[in-house]
Amino acid sequence: MAGLRAWLSRIIQVLTGKSQPLAEDTQETQKPFLEEDLAPTKRYAAISSKGVPQQSRAWLRLGNQAVPLQPGLLVGRGASCQLRLADPQASRVHASFAQVGTGWAVQDNASRNGTFLNGRRVERALLTNGDTIQIGQTVLIYEER
Repeated sequence: MAGLRAWLSRIIQVLTGKSQPLAEDTQETQKPFLEEDLAPTKRYAAISSKGVPQQSRAWLRLGNQAVPLQPGLLVGRGASCQLRLADPQASRVHASFAQVGTGWAVQDNASRNGTFLNGRRVERALLTNGDTIQIGQTVLIYEER
């Protein structure tokens, strides 16, 4: 236990810049403590964001309101949704949006009344500019800017 205490004390001294020997460090039974013992075992490099696709400029238009799309955007009546609807035919968490490459996809979250894309019921579908998404009686228009 005394060896562990001395080792921890020495680490603290080196980290704080007070690396003067302690009385316990001068014991001959302990191996000398080197500052390179605190170095990381491997070098870490910065990760470049080059080549990572930028988030597309996509919006959902609801009447005269425009909502910017973000990965994981939830639409429904529930409090956990970023776009809350006052539509009684919408489920609590009705649908979600995900970025797929440079485009976007809508996914129905097992809603009771379904999600419709351009009048056709879908489970998951890629969106194109001008698509209409119907959730209950609410119609959203997908726009790319």
